[in-house]
Amino acid sequence: MKHLFLLFILVFGISNAFAQFNKGDKFAGGSFGLSVNTSEIIAQSNLSEFSIHLNPNFGFFVSESAAIGLIPQINFSRSTSTNVNGGKSTTNSLSGGMGVFYRKYFTVAENFFLFFEPGAVYTGAIKRDDGFNNFSLSISPGAAYKISPKWMVEATLGGLLYTRSLNQLGTDQENINSQFAFDFITTNSIGIIYFFKQKAL
Repeated sequence: MKHLFLLFILVFGISNAFAQFNKGDKFAGGSFGLSVNTSEIIAQSNLSEFSIHLNPNFGFFVSESAAIGLIPQINFSRSTSTNVNGGKSTTNSLSGGMGVFYRKYFTVAENFFLFFEPGAVYTGAIKRDDGFNNFSLSISPGAAYKISPKWMVEATLGGLLYTRSLNQLGTDQENINSQFAFDFITTNSIGIIYFFKQKAL
C-alpha cells in the first residue's frame, strides 16, 4: 500500500496540469499480476503455485466523469506438488473470459481522481484437466492520476466481491460454490491507461 502512495506522490511532483476527461474520449489500458507461493499441504509434502494474470481494458467516456468498457481476462497457473520421495506432479491451467465495467470519477485535485468501479466478469477453462466456470460481481474503489495528456496511472484497492463457481471434477461430478468477500488488502492492483482517441475541446 505504501508503494502505491509513493508512486502517486512521485508523478504528482513531476507533472504539470493537463486537461480532464471529455465525453467521447476512448482509452486502452490494464494491469498485470504475478504471484508465486509455496506451502506445506501435508507433512513432508509441498505445493508450489505460480500464476500470471493479464487484465487489459478498453473503454470510452459517456460523460465528463463516467466511463464504460470491456475487460478481457487471461489467466495462466501452474501448481507442482512434491512428496517425501521426491516425486512431482504438475498441473497447468489456462483460463479466459470477458467482463464489463462502469467507472465513476471524482476530482480531488487537478489531474488526480478517486473512482468507484462496479463490474461483472465471466471466466472459464480453456485448457485444464477439469473444467470450471466462474461469474463474479464487484464494486472496487481506486485512485488515478493523469501524468500527461495521453497517459494515466491508476490503483484499484480491492472492494466488495461476489463469486459463483461451477467446477466439473469429472464426467458426472460438479461442485457449485458461492462466496462474498470484502477485501482492501490482498486484491490491490496497479495499472496504466492510454488515451488513443480524445475528443477535441
